Amino acid sequence: MGRLPYYFPHQNQYIAALAASYGVLTIGMVFGWSAPAGPRILEDGEGNFDVADDQFSWTIAFMPIGGAIAAIPCGIMLRSEGRKNTILFFVLPLLLGWVLLTWAQAVAMMYIGRLLQGFAAGAYSMSVPIYIGEIADQRIRGTVGSFFQLMLNLGMLMSFSISVGVNVFQLNIISGFVVLLFGPIFMLMPETPSCLLKRGYKTKAIETVKWLRGPKCDAYTEIEQLQMEQDALLNQPKKSLKKSLLTPETLSALLAMIGLVTFLQMSGINAVLFYATDIFMNASDSLNHEVATIIVGVMQVFGTLLAAFTVDRIGRRWLLMISAVIMCASHVVLGVYFQLLQNNPAQVENLEWLPVLALSVFVTVFSIGFGPVPWIMIGEVFAIDVKDLASSLATFTSYALSFMMTKTFNPLRNGLGEAGTFWLFAGFCLIGAIFVFLFVPETKGKTFEQIQKRLASSKVYYRTEK
Repeated sequence: MGRLPYYFPHQNQYIAALAASYGVLTIGMVFGWSAPAGPRILEDGEGNFDVADDQFSWTIAFMPIGGAIAAIPCGIMLRSEGRKNTILFFVLPLLLGWVLLTWAQAVAMMYIGRLLQGFAAGAYSMSVPIYIGEIADQRIRGTVGSFFQLMLNLGMLMSFSISVGVNVFQLNIISGFVVLLFGPIFMLMPETPSCLLKRGYKTKAIETVKWLRGPKCDAYTEIEQLQMEQDALLNQPKKSLKKSLLTPETLSALLAMIGLVTFLQMSGINAVLFYATDIFMNASDSLNHEVATIIVGVMQVFGTLLAAFTVDRIGRRWLLMISAVIMCASHVVLGVYFQLLQNNPAQVENLEWLPVLALSVFVTVFSIGFGPVPWIMIGEVFAIDVKDLASSLATFTSYALSFMMTKTFNPLRNGLGEAGTFWLFAGFCLIGAIFVFLFVPETKGKTFEQIQKRLASSKVYYRTEK
């Protein structure tokens, strides 16, 4: 953590948030790998050995399995080792995962490689939002929180784009090199003030606040406020972790966050992204599948940039509800297209642009709302004594459902057809919008105390939230 000239407000908070989110970019490349790599390994023989369709399906699915497995241990590490050290630790399994994928001599090596990458994905899905939430002040908390989804989408776009000019082996090497750069960059960043204070490093915490907030900040007042909050928790009657999780505010937060990550996955986002190239191949023989996949990646990044500029202006609830409703409409359109294609291909021969447009709209609005907002809110709504475990539960739920959606996507398409599958996703998106309307509080511009008070209130429905 060096001294930098201070050119604009919140400068160092943006730098630290971007540095942490670089780790998420590396995870984005993991997410994006399967779409271009799948057809090349299965059809073009670019792997080191023959891989069957079902084996590659499991290769994809082992990543979310790893994410679910890592969730609880990562929560323990966040508590015992701190935010920064936890993030740095998971560089190792991520890098080893790329090594195994690159030089795999058997499908088991591919499974283990993706499992290790999943460990890092699950860990970063938890630790990076918490890190960013603890270094950012409330005025820019939503904006820097959206860096998580921005860098995830940028990583996927990098995989889609790089794959056009290289083979799978070269794509793996480049992806591993990107991981190598992350460790040295993030080592320069500070630990969060609240984590330092909790460990007794008050002087270091004050220095970190000064670095993050700028030379004119009142670092002592902020640290004293943090100290009071932590002392208040320590002075409360000792409660077991189980009792802490069962307080009204924590239960309300868990309901909201687990609900959000559930509908995030049930929207079909990961199934769509993992099989994007395959979907376009089924939609049209003449469509340039690689270009269409890149267009989807570009729209994801565009959507997240919009979220960064709107999340602290419009608010979390509105972005989530708008996102869910338009995702629902996009899935309906995709379902109609594939139904017409099945009934009479001649009806859609001039509509080959429609699946590209519908999927682009889908990923854009996902990246505005349901992509970034749940992870922003996970860093905002939980008290410090339960944040690590509660975040673990939400992350476990997300990756377990991601595995389920990834493994059932092809069976769903075989059973319900392309049209029925997208209409099912549309139904989940609509239910998600209703869930947000009823159960998710607004956190925009609110202090932690205000958020906790709102969560602890007897009202379950949030129809009056603004």
